[in-house]
Amino acid sequence: MTRYRSATLALAACAASLAVAACSSGTPSASSSATTSVSPAATGTGTAAPVTSAPPPTSGAPIAGRTLQVKGKLGSFPVPAAAKIGENMSGGSALVLVFGLVAPADVSRFYATALPKAGFTVTSNSLVSQNGQNGALIQFNGHGYRGNIEAINQFPESIAGLGTQNVTTVTISPQS
Repeated sequence: MTRYRSATLALAACAASLAVAACSSGTPSASSSATTSVSPAATGTGTAAPVTSAPPPTSGAPIAGRTLQVKGKLGSFPVPAAAKIGENMSGGSALVLVFGLVAPADVSRFYATALPKAGFTVTSNSLVSQNGQNGALIQFNGHGYRGNIEAINQFPESIAGLGTQNVTTVTISPQS
């Protein structure tokens, strides 16, 4: 496994910790207000850390997008126009995209409209904040696939070609 793919897995693990934080805080639906709770499990330290979740922003200028030809059977997938693609790989029937340069709030806002336009259903979309780390967590399904999008504002180590700021991972796999 290359160092780059190891970083991709580390990014997924970091995003997963934000997802645990969101689950621990009772991630709100798009119509509910923000919540704050304490999640010692999410910090991995045993120390309580505040976790804040909020629905995605619904106002602001539309975020331009483009269609990316992706590896695997899916064919194409929408990404923000400003995204710098760092990884586009498939393994078996799963697909992983990693891109940078787009803030988590913009990732959330972009996919709230781009996924339905592409024929996917967004099942959850929220912004999460913990210990100065901000992120977006999105789940979706459609076209026989299900997927997760995790965006974080600051990754602890540099990812080749993307750096450490505003890194997003998209994982897509067939529905079972």
